[in-house]
Amino acid sequence: MTPDLSTPIGGTSGNDSANNATRLLTALHRRGGAATRAELTAELDCGRSAISYALSDLVERGLVTVDEHPQQPLAGAGAGAGSGRGRPSHLVSVAPTSPIVIAVHLRVDTLDVSAFELGGTMLRIEREAVEPSPDVEMTMHRIGRLVRLIAEEARRPCIGVGVSLPSPVRATDGYALAPRHMNWPGIPARDLVTAELADVSALSGLPVHVGNDANLAALAEHVHGAGKDARNMLFVTTEHIGIGGGLISAGRLFAGASGYAMEVGHTTANPGGEPCRCGARGCLETEADPRALLRAAGRLDTPTTGLEYRARVVLVDAAAGDPVARKAADTVSGRVGAGLAVLVNLLDPDRIVLGGLLARLLAVAPEPLSSALHEGSFLERAVAVPVVPAALPAPALVGAAELALAPLLA
Repeated sequence: MTPDLSTPIGGTSGNDSANNATRLLTALHRRGGAATRAELTAELDCGRSAISYALSDLVERGLVTVDEHPQQPLAGAGAGAGSGRGRPSHLVSVAPTSPIVIAVHLRVDTLDVSAFELGGTMLRIEREAVEPSPDVEMTMHRIGRLVRLIAEEARRPCIGVGVSLPSPVRATDGYALAPRHMNWPGIPARDLVTAELADVSALSGLPVHVGNDANLAALAEHVHGAGKDARNMLFVTTEHIGIGGGLISAGRLFAGASGYAMEVGHTTANPGGEPCRCGARGCLETEADPRALLRAAGRLDTPTTGLEYRARVVLVDAAAGDPVARKAADTVSGRVGAGLAVLVNLLDPDRIVLGGLLARLLAVAPEPLSSALHEGSFLERAVAVPVVPAALPAPALVGAAELALAPLLA
């Protein structure tokens, strides 16, 4: 069955039925695409008849399926789940006929393109290497080719494309302001990707959504990962060059007035430290990314190829007792804590999630980070902020899918 998305979910937009169906679909999505009817009813806090109507509408549209064989509540999902007590409930799942979105994550050294369905489930992925300082036009051609390939092989309706880029992105038109680590000028990223899909009837005119990679990773961790249930979640990460971050404020991604907010890499972590390309010194970006860890360990921070892998080796050596690597890990961990202290004073988060190399650093050298955070933040001394590693293996890619799924869930 082809899903019917031509009219608002639940009937007339804005009525109670539409609201219940949308809330139910969103709850199912946040639970990974499967939940019992009892769990969904409890979460939405509405009557059985309202849930029945919402489910019927979503089933009719080919968005969800309901298993008629009763299930015990899924372990760990919802109040009282997994207790084994009470009447078994029907299992509600994302339907195999539901639409997909295609997510793109362009990094300095790799290009990932994947199909996702509701629930945040990755269906398949294509990965290609990216050469240093790649050509813009050729890179856009590669993105278009992989999107077309995955859309064709999925054999399901595609409702949008989400693109994650290592650059601040203007919210109004998807303009990537400064993909500097790609050695690119500002580019009209949304228009370029849209143009690559224009000659395929199934993809022509498809909505293309573009976002900053760290912001999208923050969104993904909040919906599906280590930031679940946090109200104000700060996310900080590094994968290759520089430091990125995002903020979930009052349950929503905070992007600022134009989409450029949360350039956390330019938070001061070490006054008088290494010069940064922004003109300041001692920025988190220059003091705590993979290059900084390599320098602290007395190892080469060039070439840029394989930077993260070589930095991970330093952490492996530190964990094994190498004194130079151990000192480097402690030094960089303390700088991360100092930078986080500044951000905590500004943002008052209730959870900090560290991704990429920073998550590995947290596991190897947690004490210097914790001490610097405690010493530098008067707010953290008042209310301790938990610092946890990211839970998703590819959060920026998942976040790009979230961006493309948002219109359906709204």
